[in-house]
Amino acid sequence: MKVRRAPPNLSSILVLKCHIDAPINVGWGSKQTQFHGSLGKAAAQAPSAAPPSSVGISPDDDFLTRISWRGDGTLFVVSAVSPSSTGATLRPRVLRVYNRDGVLQATAEAVPGLEHPLSWRPSGNLIVSTQRFGTFPGGGKGREGRHDVVFFEKNGLRHGEFGLRHAKPGVSAADAKDRKWGYKVKEVGWSADSNVLLVWIEEDAGDTGESYRRAIQIDAHAPSPTLDNWKLPLVPLEFLLT
Repeated sequence: MKVRRAPPNLSSILVLKCHIDAPINVGWGSKQTQFHGSLGKAAAQAPSAAPPSSVGISPDDDFLTRISWRGDGTLFVVSAVSPSSTGATLRPRVLRVYNRDGVLQATAEAVPGLEHPLSWRPSGNLIVSTQRFGTFPGGGKGREGRHDVVFFEKNGLRHGEFGLRHAKPGVSAADAKDRKWGYKVKEVGWSADSNVLLVWIEEDAGDTGESYRRAIQIDAHAPSPTLDNWKLPLVPLEFLLT
């Protein structure tokens, strides 16, 4: 299990059974009561996008569990691949939100093609991960090669997405490659002030950082494939308005 350091004010160690769910109501609202913008009531009343039996993970998933704390240390989110079950051919990756005492607060709906990257925005309003689309088993239904950064609220409901610039629409996964599309997202992370989101992308030629600040998108190539030595070069960066 990959565990992020707990907040300094947490004085005890929690042992959780992460794949156990139960009906809960913590007053955060349901899908039917959430604001859905221009999509309106139809989006609120729409059924889940995919039945659990058809939901799987991306071929680039590393199968490791991720944990990320909210900035104030009162909540944390766990992203874990579900264990194998009798008769099931696919294993979805599911997000679960707990309070600091280890009490389950919310379980997100299963998302086809959800990947391992995970980071809770320090300001507390968004949880970020990535999602792959394509014809692979359990993948998101959409254009082949589509790759999104996806957002969730603390109650597990989806809260939008945007496409990565590295995505290769129309390109299928190559089974013979370690990186099925020629690249994969290794991690995501927020700046301490919650204003910048960094997406760490692993490629054969070296690692790349895509950072996003509101409507400004930045690309920067890193010379080292390891995070410990990863530094952005002191050269002008390319800014693209999106």
